[in-house]
Amino acid sequence: MRRIRLLWAWLGTLFFAVVIIFPVYWGVRTSLVPNANLDLIPSSITFEHYRALLAAGFLNNVKNSLVVSLGTVQCTLPIALLAGYALARFDFPGKRYSVVLLALPLLPAIAVLVPLILYMRTLGLYNTLRSVILASTVFSLPYATWMIRGFLLSIPREIEEAALIDGCGPMRALFLIDIPLAAPGLIAVGIFSLISAWNNYLFSFAFTTKRTLQVVPAALLGFITAWGENYGGMNAAAVVAMLPVLIFFLTFQKWFIQGMLAGSSK
Repeated sequence: MRRIRLLWAWLGTLFFAVVIIFPVYWGVRTSLVPNANLDLIPSSITFEHYRALLAAGFLNNVKNSLVVSLGTVQCTLPIALLAGYALARFDFPGKRYSVVLLALPLLPAIAVLVPLILYMRTLGLYNTLRSVILASTVFSLPYATWMIRGFLLSIPREIEEAALIDGCGPMRALFLIDIPLAAPGLIAVGIFSLISAWNNYLFSFAFTTKRTLQVVPAALLGFITAWGENYGGMNAAAVVAMLPVLIFFLTFQKWFIQGMLAGSSK
């Protein structure tokens, strides 16, 4: 019976691996062969789709997405860290209702899009990447704050109290004690914020009209519309769009997994 359960477990794992990996393989394969080639294992490859992609200025869209994503992480982490620290360590009126933070990201962003556009115009940020960064930060903050709260709760308060007894103030204890111990959790929050901003199409579409300010999702939609049945070119764009996030995740995957496990119990 145990061998049968083990066999089913391996079969299930293999099935999900194939379901996940095969579309990625087929996308990479399609980007490297002429459009007419439908062989499962192609006999020759070409980089014509990637050359066309570079000629279309797609690297500029990748640069815009990197600016927006890294800017969102840079703005989200400090604010979420201080807010999460307050929720984890201090008692104050209304703290019990802080769980409402989790409901805010569930609100459809398109429902408040028109007021946000007017707000960005008032601030003089419309048609700039800063407006996209600001909106992405606002919608990433609630969940990021709650995640950091969970990571800080997993750190024994006695360690911080010992530092306070030795003369550290609350902020110094936060930076010298809590942040190093919660580093995997902060990396997990950073990856979450980066991927969320990287994949966001709505804010770029709403707050920018210049083609030179388009981020990757908006550029991909433009390629789908303009290139018609050029599946090789569209898959080449998808591969290039996937690489930065994949490299970032593979670089920090160890700390990301540690951080998710550390905060999962709170």
